[in-house]
This record gives sequence, C-alpha cells and structure tokens, in this order.
Amino acid sequence: MQYQTVSYTEKDHILHVKLNRPEKRNALNWQIIGDIKQCFADVASQASVEVVLLSGEGKCFSGGTDLTAFQAGWGQQDLRRQIRKFFQAMFNEIELLEKPVIALIHSYCFGGALELALACDLRICTPDATFNIPEVNMGLVPDGGGSQRLPRVVGVGRAKELILTGKTIDAEKAERWGLVNEIVKLEDLEATGIAWAREIMNNSMIAVGLSKRNIDMSMNMSIHDGLECAGLAQSAAFSDPSFIKRIEQRFMDRVKAKKS
Repeated sequence: MQYQTVSYTEKDHILHVKLNRPEKRNALNWQIIGDIKQCFADVASQASVEVVLLSGEGKCFSGGTDLTAFQAGWGQQDLRRQIRKFFQAMFNEIELLEKPVIALIHSYCFGGALELALACDLRICTPDATFNIPEVNMGLVPDGGGSQRLPRVVGVGRAKELILTGKTIDAEKAERWGLVNEIVKLEDLEATGIAWAREIMNNSMIAVGLSKRNIDMSMNMSIHDGLECAGLAQSAAFSDPSFIKRIEQRFMDRVKAKKS
C-alpha cells in the first residue's frame, strides 16, 4: 500500500493509520479523501489486520474539509456526483469494513473530520479535543454523513443542536452526549486505543465483524428485519470453524479450572 497523504504501520494485527497532511491541519482535500478510501478498501482484504486505529499527524486530528479543493467550477450535478463518488464513498468504506475502527482524536475535529470520526465504530479523545459541524455557518449542509450518522450516535435532538447552530463543544460535553467513548491524556491516547483493540481481539473476529455489520444495518431496519439479519449473521458465525475451536477451548479451560 502506498499513499501520499496517509501513513500507516501494522503491529500485532493492529493497523495504525494516520492522516498525514499536518501542514494543513490534515484538512480533507481530494488527495487525502482518495487515499483514505483506498487505504480502507485495501485493509478489507488484509487478513493480518484485525483492528484499525485512525489518528491525525501533528497538532490535531483534522481541521475538517479543505473547501478550496471543492471550488473547481463544477456545475451542480457534477459536484453532487463527485461528493457521492469520492467524499461520501470514503466514509462508507470505513463504515462497511467488517473490522472495528477506533478513532483517536486530539485537538480539532471539525466538520468533515467529525463525519470521518462518526464513520468509525469507537471514538477516544484527549481533554483538549473540540468538535463541531459548522457547515450552516458557511451556507452549506453536512454532506459526508453528519446528518445521518450523528443522530444515530447522539440522538436527533443533540444532532440538530450541533448541526443547526454550528456550535463547538468540548471533550467533556462530547462524552456526556455519547459522541466519544472515553477521554484520556494525549500521552495515553495511542496506548488506550491499543488496549481497546486488544480487548476486542480477544474475541472471535468473525463474530466481531458480523456484530458490527448487524448493528449498522439494523439502524435502518424495523426490529423484525433487524432480528432476521441477526439470525443470518448468527448462522454464518456458527458455520465458521473457529467457533467450534473456541467452544472446545472454553470447555478445556473450565475442566482445568475445576481440577486446580
């Protein structure tokens, strides 16, 4: 894998992906959008990678979308096509990945960057992290999933409060609202992400991936359709050879515990 604006390292089945445009506060232009999209498409076929940690190089996670990159003189239909084909597709690639993605956020997480974090499964941030969806301040609307994913994470009322006012909230409020899962010191950010990743990897990764997709898909379904989807996922989990091995290992562990 080779990208211009995204760096990565893999260690112990964890892929550390960093937005690497620090001179521009990791702002999302077409290049970094394409790199992120391709990176997560490549990760999907990498059997060695079980969990992805997504962070930002430099002084912040990301300052948001680089709007100058979108001023290309396109007509209305052309812009909508580009947004759908590249911008929205980037977020979808992360959300559809059948591997957990944990966002590690420090300092700014604005606009498109917050939409990027929302496409991840879990979010850990530092005390200085700040969040907003400021599109309405510029006469725009959130087009990268903010209007869709944010209400699913914090509820419709809180999502409207953020989107319709364009206000900025701090880490403590983000945690209270459920926007982030935990706040840790900057020096502990990566280590906490690794600890969470390892806790996840203690489980069956087939089951983890299927559970992730079942949760995401069920958000758009009735309860009954969601339960049907869960049943289909369960049948796939049952048929995986690792399930039998895991059950046998648990049985052996219990036998050893009783003898000791």
